[in-house]
Amino acid sequence: MKRAAAVGLGLAFLLLTAAVQRGLGQGTSGGNRGDNAEKIKALAETVTAEPAAPEKSDAATPTKTDDAEAKRKAREEVIKRAQETARTRRALDQPSGTFEFSATPLSQILQMLAEAGGFAVVLDKALEEAGIDLSTHPVTMRLAGMRYEDAIYLLLPRECGYRVEAGYVLVTTLEKSWLPLKTVVYSVRDAVTVVPNFVGPRFELGDITSQSQGGGGTNIFGNQPEEPEDATQATPERIVDLVKRHVRNENDRRIAPWDDEGGPATIQYLDGKLIVNQTPQGHRAVARLVMAIQ
Repeated sequence: MKRAAAVGLGLAFLLLTAAVQRGLGQGTSGGNRGDNAEKIKALAETVTAEPAAPEKSDAATPTKTDDAEAKRKAREEVIKRAQETARTRRALDQPSGTFEFSATPLSQILQMLAEAGGFAVVLDKALEEAGIDLSTHPVTMRLAGMRYEDAIYLLLPRECGYRVEAGYVLVTTLEKSWLPLKTVVYSVRDAVTVVPNFVGPRFELGDITSQSQGGGGTNIFGNQPEEPEDATQATPERIVDLVKRHVRNENDRRIAPWDDEGGPATIQYLDGKLIVNQTPQGHRAVARLVMAIQ
């Protein structure tokens, strides 16, 4: 549009020049010169006036309808991924058939299990970067009726782990298999609620008799001894320590180590609740323990 405006401006100046020449070539009387001068001035103002700015189009401006559509598609994608992940977990929870392997590469075994169980197995590139090659890892084993997830956990070497994703199982390094951690809040309010063991007053006949005779201000309730703290009382600190001692990576490498052990998992107590960052397997262990202590 700028180029077209420039061309139009040039043509206008040419016409202006021709008009001036014609005006000068005609009569030389003062009246004609004045008329020509006025016409030339008006034409010059018309030519030099800047063209009006083009109106902005609203086609590229996002509307509320577009935003609502984008949010709807995002929600549908989240729901779809959650459904695919749940379907994969159900497949992994099924018992496998009977398999016998003799010096079979582990990568081949994983694909056989996936085909039989109706899920997919993907080997992460992080394995290659860590120098782990499952195709050179032979396995001799017999599996019969074991859950597919337990079979995968048993077959993988200790430096490997897995994550359940939307529609497939990602086999990766152990550290990467823990991430991302999931945050879950557990209520332990009932466990830390302590009913005080109130000791009722003791009425001694001698005390009552001495008071009735005016013998000093003896307290009829006596000096009540303070109750010693119960070593088994569930305090917030003890609950946190209990979880850390029983939910451990040494028991199941699918559980992430706690932060005081150099791992990524965390746990803290706040207002009757435990806020825990752990792997799915770690959360299953925490949930069982919390149910036991409630």
